[in-house]
Amino acid sequence: MYLDVLREAPLMPFSNFVSRGNIPDKVDIARPRSYIDREVYRLVQQTSRDRSSRLIPLLGSAGSGKTHAYHSFKDKERENEKKIEQSKEAKEIEVGFMPVDWTIVYVPSPPASIRVLLHVYTCIIEEMGAGLLDIVSEKLVKKWGGEKKGLFQKPKMDEVIQKGIREFPGVFADCVKALVTYQLDKNKKGLAERWLLGEDLEDDDLKELGINSVIEDDDVCLAIIKIITENLDKVLILYFDELESPYRMLGETAERKLLEILKRLYNEVKGLVIIIAVLKEIWPRIIEIADAPLRSRMEPEQELKPFSLNDLKIFFSKSMEAFWDDNNLNPPLYPLFPLNEKLIEMIYEKTKGNPRNSIKLCRRFIDKVVMEEMTVDQLLEVGVDIVATTRPKTEGEEEDIDFSKPREVIKKTIEDILAEEEYSIDVNPQSVAGATLKCINMVGSEKGKQFKTQMEFKFMLGKRSQTLAALIETEGKKWGLEIPSIKTFDRSAGVAGYYAAKRLKDAINEKV
Repeated sequence: MYLDVLREAPLMPFSNFVSRGNIPDKVDIARPRSYIDREVYRLVQQTSRDRSSRLIPLLGSAGSGKTHAYHSFKDKERENEKKIEQSKEAKEIEVGFMPVDWTIVYVPSPPASIRVLLHVYTCIIEEMGAGLLDIVSEKLVKKWGGEKKGLFQKPKMDEVIQKGIREFPGVFADCVKALVTYQLDKNKKGLAERWLLGEDLEDDDLKELGINSVIEDDDVCLAIIKIITENLDKVLILYFDELESPYRMLGETAERKLLEILKRLYNEVKGLVIIIAVLKEIWPRIIEIADAPLRSRMEPEQELKPFSLNDLKIFFSKSMEAFWDDNNLNPPLYPLFPLNEKLIEMIYEKTKGNPRNSIKLCRRFIDKVVMEEMTVDQLLEVGVDIVATTRPKTEGEEEDIDFSKPREVIKKTIEDILAEEEYSIDVNPQSVAGATLKCINMVGSEKGKQFKTQMEFKFMLGKRSQTLAALIETEGKKWGLEIPSIKTFDRSAGVAGYYAAKRLKDAINEKV
């Protein structure tokens, strides 16, 4: 019965080889990471006391669990929230009783080399919700004397704004205006919210708010991040994943820009613990291009350890238990079914405890047993030669089967199986625009046409800078390319499409 369930399941166990920032992992083996957890919690405690920011590098080989570590911290955050609620209910407010409140925010590799701070700010808003603006704006307005003192007494908004600007002058001024307007002016709250969420506004809308800047500007974006973190009663952990990606996708200049952004966050923003997860093989080069002040302020780097044999056995049994539970079945008496202890040991020897490679081989071994291509005993006899699944037919190819013999199967070594890497494609406006330009250049090359292409083309609209996704030029003609930033068609898709078309129209009107 158990093999039948495995055979018919729409999603086999160990199907997800690669952790994703937006998809939680079901099973966590904390032991190899316990010393890192302790170090991060120590930094959170220190930051909670003195509000000084910390930066800690987290190193690991490919598949060692860098992204998974974020999910484990997220689980700990939820547990911590429950402890805080229980402490409040028990009225244990003495120092030492109340756990430190903190939130972790996943920051994937930025899709472009510009507007990196806007990318960080967007991640914070998406993780903590737009309700974050209510918490911060309400606290600030109350601090600046904006509370209602009676049924018919309304606070004077201009006075509240001026008090706010005295505390946060200069580049902070527009952020103060937007937060106060958001909290006190019902008629303009929607406009203020759109500005705070980074949406494009017409010049008339900005004039109505009394605001001259846009939040995508690095200085303005850093200002709003500073205001938020200084007025949150918790520590914010920023988990920067795949720090090596900007170099791979956009070159060394993009990587230097990201390191500069990290330095600005560390130096200028209070109450942060910044975790940077990076391939350990790439780390020496990153250290080399980082400047001396940034290197000196980093905490000692921490390295993710591989699974021990016992860790792998526990991980396998817990993963299978979760699978049986999802299918409303009591687990078999033998926790390593459909494999056995010797096979798990073989997997461990071949993968050296690397979590991703271990998951891959567990899946392949289970496939062989479930599809009856090999028995457990045959798998053990084969040793390093592992039978892979038969290559699927290509279209128009007739499969030749000799019914007098068992179907031929393709033998591959474990090393070959591990070489079959998983590829992930991040779909965002920048990657779509980049792929489009690449296709245009390829077709142009085939047709003998030369195209001059430029990603993130900037032009001025009055005093404001606007950016198109790309510009294509050939034979004296120009084409603009825009990709609407639509995350879901359930909300704001039309708005994103409208503003993308408007940017193209503005570029035409400005005769760029």
